[in-house]
Amino acid sequence: EMLDEVQVEGTFPDGTKLVTIHHPIR
Repeated sequence: EMLDEVQVEGTFPDGTKLVTIHHPIR
């Protein structure tokens, strides 16, 4: 599976952090 854009949503006790990673795979 090839993902151009990967969204990782992590929930922490301190709050909510959203991290977007752009990693094109050829």
